[in-house]
Amino acid sequence: MQTTELKVDGMTCGSCVASVTKALKRVPGVQDVEVDLGSGIARVRGEHAAHQVPELVAALSEAGYQAGAATGAPAAQHQHPVGGCGSGAGAGAKGRGGCCCG
Repeated sequence: MQTTELKVDGMTCGSCVASVTKALKRVPGVQDVEVDLGSGIARVRGEHAAHQVPELVAALSEAGYQAGAATGAPAAQHQHPVGGCGSGAGAGAKGRGGCCCG
């Protein structure tokens, strides 16, 4: 089984983690997904995970997230709108599970 790491931009809460996990698990051949909100890294395990990066990135794009192969670069800081996550700003954005971030 192979493991590949993706840097996912825009994750800010547990709902985002759940959306990313669900999107990646839909890709054929993916056996396990581990998402670290703090680092913005998604680890994907599967028979051909290292060769599936384009499919994985496309699945995340459809879910509303930008991603690419992890390079170790720190993510840009995300700022929540006044009122924080769940304040209604951007609520219900595609793929965000109701998160305010978009």
